[in-house]
Amino acid sequence: MKDRKTWLKQAKQLCDSIGPEDGLDPRALAKASARTMSHKNQQFCSAARHAIALVLSGELGDPAFQELELLDVSLNEDGQFIIVTIRYFGDGLLANEQQAASKLQAVQGYLRSAIARSVNRKRVPGIRFNLFSAMDEVGSDADLDDQR
Repeated sequence: MKDRKTWLKQAKQLCDSIGPEDGLDPRALAKASARTMSHKNQQFCSAARHAIALVLSGELGDPAFQELELLDVSLNEDGQFIIVTIRYFGDGLLANEQQAASKLQAVQGYLRSAIARSVNRKRVPGIRFNLFSAMDEVGSDADLDDQR
């Protein structure tokens, strides 16, 4: 009985104080917390990561891509774009981030077709690159939009 009284007292104190979620629709809070990637999308991202890693590691035959490290592949919220996060090591053939970004932009169509070959989907999303330098602590993002 004492535990119930202390709980009621604590609940009343919580209701008396104003919180950041006050005034918001609880259904919107539930939707925001439930926005996790579905199993199907996780499988797609895993297959896309594997295909992109194969292409960048040696299928293209360009040694400049050896300076790039594939970190993450994910879908954006609406599933229209694949976000490919790549780290750039500026030691050798690629002079700067802009040159690395232009190289990635040049092979974007080939990467998308490699993903399409490895995944059975009606439509393969476009690709956006999130490139940052290994020299930056925080990482400066350079988004490259899909050129259609």
